Amino acid sequence: MFKAFDRYQALASNRQLVVLALTGLALNLWASGLLNAAYSASKFPVPYWTAQLSFDHEKIKDWYAFLIANRTLDQYVYTQLVDFLFIGSVLILHTSALLAVSRACSEGSKARKYMVLAAALSTIAPLADAVENAISFVMLSDPARFPAMLAIAYSSMAALKFAMFTFAYAALPAGLLAALYLRFVRLRGRASEA
Repeated sequence: MFKAFDRYQALASNRQLVVLALTGLALNLWASGLLNAAYSASKFPVPYWTAQLSFDHEKIKDWYAFLIANRTLDQYVYTQLVDFLFIGSVLILHTSALLAVSRACSEGSKARKYMVLAAALSTIAPLADAVENAISFVMLSDPARFPAMLAIAYSSMAALKFAMFTFAYAALPAGLLAALYLRFVRLRGRASEA
């Protein structure tokens, strides 16, 4: 996987990566708005992160029962479908932004390799989110009787997703700072040689 990202970043121009990152950002903002509106319309009784990280099948079943009683379970299923737009936007945004930052690092440098690796690792967040959604569809197919193990798998995928979101959001500014620092060191070295 790393080699595929390394090849892609070598083939794509700086402009292509920046345009793709900006497109990913625009799509992410749009999809986030749709997702938040859909989640709000479902009247889910707790914030999404509370449900996703509960690891508790009884609580999730209670929340699903609330949706059924309020006739918003279908809206919640729709929300899960809308989430795939968000997932796609995250995949585009994270990978292209991190690959664009890799370009700010010298070709062949460890810093560039680390940023390409960060781009590859950042795909774990949207992939975990997609698996989490797939598990939720299984749970929603029998909202009162799904096995307890599904809640554990669901919350495990959510925890992995949130951890990798954090990783990607930390790697981006760290990569930018590293690239700026390395350029400063290079320029300072050239100035002292002159």
